[in-house]
Amino acid sequence: MLYVFPTQRVRKSVFIYFILISFCLSTLASETDDVITLPPIQITAEKIEKKPKNSLDGSLINTLVGSGGDPLRVLNILPSVGVLNDFVGILSVRGGGPEDNLYYFDRLPLGYPYHLYGIVSTVNADVIQKVDVYPGGYGAEFGSDSQAVIDIYSRSRTDKKVGTNLNLNPVYSQAFVEGSIDKRGYYYLFGRRSNMEPLFELLPSLLETESDNVVQVPRFWSYQGKILYQINKTHRVEVNLFGSDDSAQFRFGADEVSESDLRGPFNSDNPFDSQGIHIYSNDEDKLRSVISLTRSFSRSELEYGEGYFYRNADSIYSLRVDLNYWIKNPITLLESGFVLSILPSNIISVGSRPLEEGDWDYNIRLKMDGEKIHTSISEQIHRFEGYSQLTKDLLSSSIVDIYSTFGLRGTYFNLIDTLSFQPRALLGLTVGPNMDGYTNLSIFPIDISLQYGNYSQNPQFYQLVLGDKIYPINPSLAKHYVVVVEKRLTNETRIEAAAYYKQLLDMISFDINDRSYRNQRIGSVRGIEFTLEHNIGDVLRAWLAYSYTISLRQDTPYEKEREYMFSTPHVLSLNLNYRLHTLDFGANWQYKSGVLYVPLEGRERYTNPFTKKQTWLPIYGDPLRTDPYHRLDLRIHWTFNRLDRFRAGFTFEVWNVYNRVNPLQVRYNSDFTDEFQIAQLPLVPFIALTFEY
Repeated sequence: MLYVFPTQRVRKSVFIYFILISFCLSTLASETDDVITLPPIQITAEKIEKKPKNSLDGSLINTLVGSGGDPLRVLNILPSVGVLNDFVGILSVRGGGPEDNLYYFDRLPLGYPYHLYGIVSTVNADVIQKVDVYPGGYGAEFGSDSQAVIDIYSRSRTDKKVGTNLNLNPVYSQAFVEGSIDKRGYYYLFGRRSNMEPLFELLPSLLETESDNVVQVPRFWSYQGKILYQINKTHRVEVNLFGSDDSAQFRFGADEVSESDLRGPFNSDNPFDSQGIHIYSNDEDKLRSVISLTRSFSRSELEYGEGYFYRNADSIYSLRVDLNYWIKNPITLLESGFVLSILPSNIISVGSRPLEEGDWDYNIRLKMDGEKIHTSISEQIHRFEGYSQLTKDLLSSSIVDIYSTFGLRGTYFNLIDTLSFQPRALLGLTVGPNMDGYTNLSIFPIDISLQYGNYSQNPQFYQLVLGDKIYPINPSLAKHYVVVVEKRLTNETRIEAAAYYKQLLDMISFDINDRSYRNQRIGSVRGIEFTLEHNIGDVLRAWLAYSYTISLRQDTPYEKEREYMFSTPHVLSLNLNYRLHTLDFGANWQYKSGVLYVPLEGRERYTNPFTKKQTWLPIYGDPLRTDPYHRLDLRIHWTFNRLDRFRAGFTFEVWNVYNRVNPLQVRYNSDFTDEFQIAQLPLVPFIALTFEY
């Protein structure tokens, strides 16, 4: 394969473009007045600034039940956003897969958002200010290689000179320190480590697991840090860092893996770290700019069975610039920016590849003539992204307000020498007069938005270099069409409904018969979602969300269409939080469709042509779903606050209160004569202690 790198002329043009942008930003946003108290001035506007997103603030995240305060697991209360199961917190958004999601934490790319594939997220909930979820149809301001964005913000100030927080629970222990730097800045430092040994000693009696499966109890740790300093009235600088690691060792037998050569030890190690420096500039209500220089490293390492091994190590060095410029009359917002990334990558494979959706029989082996294919390759990858977007107030009257957004994002990826352009658009209408201060129920105003997004996802490095045959691969394409209707019934009550359709083209998947990666899969997603939210200050928060999603895939032109493995057609969530002085009460009930699995229809004999060993091969039928999932979680939190600076908290949660047996997956015995279900969490008590100073 011939890899094409940007020419020297392109590199010079990019460098000159960056110099000009930086000079313009520093000139337009220059200010030498005295330093003001944090936070810096934030630009506010009317409906023109509205983005197609759902937001959860930090205080809500800390009070939601059923997640142990985990900031990413609580996102499943949003419509069409769900975790895969009780053990794996990886998100599926609007019928998409984990690979479709892009995570940011204070502008740092968060390529590793979960410990142990989802048992707990790597992000600390105590410092989160808010989480914005863009489920689809979003604008050009976010990057390629994704169809949904989870944008996480940590807070930037505190009223305390120094504050500490300690949290102890059965899964992990963590400590958090924050403080102010005079009136100019803010800092925090966070650390966490697992303490799951007692839990794993208890699990065999709860879940009827075999204790000898666990060779080494899964371990993880993570840290976060941030320093913010206000240079002057319009400029501030932030430095942040993030790191995590987890490892585990298991021994898989016939009950876990049907193929004999995959049985035996299973070792996993996944470190990740990221650092960044960011310069923010605000020029009152005219200009806002951010320049970020970040570096990230991640490694995924798997070793299992009879010598199978896979290791993928990536570094990302990125320069990201975003500029917002406001024009008052008429109200207009111009957004522009670029990302220049260098990604040195390395892959080592001994007869294996990553497991992906659609691998019903978990066949991740790469062999040629019965021998494992050995691959060791490194590459210097380059990617350049740029965007421009215009949001304009088209009409403003007492009857209707109309605004629109039109944007274009371009991406160049050197490994496949492809330049792609992705148009994005939004048309928003507010129908009816403004009823602020009107206490009775009213029909108007109603907010309506029509959204369109064209998204391109470049191939992963392993898809370009692994396999028996190497084919030219193009980016995957997705087109989103979304309609959203929002209505605030009263100051405390809001309803929202949305309908969406996604067309998926040229998706990359592994062809089992051809033993190679190809642009051979297509698909579609259609769905509706409904949200009803009622808040009375911080006293009462009630939330109802329902979504219906049909997510389909056609793996090759010669196969029939099937349901997407990670999709869940029906999801209904009811959440209630009530505060009474120092006591917080919470309840959450969720109902969703069962787990998709492929049933056995029979079996056939197979004789290995090299070893002459005979085994059984399964014959699968059409996919089915297990019984529906439903679970009730309850929570009570008591805060002790009798001293001026010391506060303690006690949290008691009960997950799956009525001990519902929810299927996790369907497995088969070694000779494929029987299938049996593995259950998700039973009734589980969860206790956590917090200490703040």
